[in-house]
Amino acid sequence: MSKTNTSGIDRITYCLKRKPVITSLVQENDLSEILQTTSNIVCVLKSDVFILSEYVNQIKEAGKLSFIHFDLVEGLGKDKVGVAYLAKTIGADGIITTKSSIITEAHKLGLITVQRLFIFDSVSLDNGIKLAKASKPDAIEVLPGMVCSKIMDRIRKETDIPVIAGGLMLDMDDLQNAIKSGAIGISTSSKELWRWQDHNQ
Repeated sequence: MSKTNTSGIDRITYCLKRKPVITSLVQENDLSEILQTTSNIVCVLKSDVFILSEYVNQIKEAGKLSFIHFDLVEGLGKDKVGVAYLAKTIGADGIITTKSSIITEAHKLGLITVQRLFIFDSVSLDNGIKLAKASKPDAIEVLPGMVCSKIMDRIRKETDIPVIAGGLMLDMDDLQNAIKSGAIGISTSSKELWRWQDHNQ
């Protein structure tokens, strides 16, 4: 799908429609297994500036989109220069961050944007919705994902931004409950769910 002719929302929704599991790379030795899954999106959760380029190159060669957790990359400046480095030098497809200013900058550079929201009470939910409405990411990632079933109605009243369930997505019940609640997909490091997706295509 073209970066220039298709919006970030359309691209991420298309990728997750039939393959709702985003594979999350935490350990380097899991990359080869991730690349063999049918997942359309790989989220690099932990990395550093020295190995990030190799990760992204391998992900792209496997025909998948690479999303980088901006806040967790070691050695990367947490500013607009860091965003430009991911977009122009590394060639990432998308970015995940808790920071609204980074979402705004990433939009300018054509990256798919996912704003990560930690929801642990009604105040954090209110603040998260305000942040998302202001920064307008292509998707919201709610952590822990298990709360999606309790807060989705509220989110839908406030915004039509697609929701991804992340954090503690461990088994089929977690996946099914997230999708049933209205999430378009989940992000997970659970190999059980990576394999489930492959077996159900």
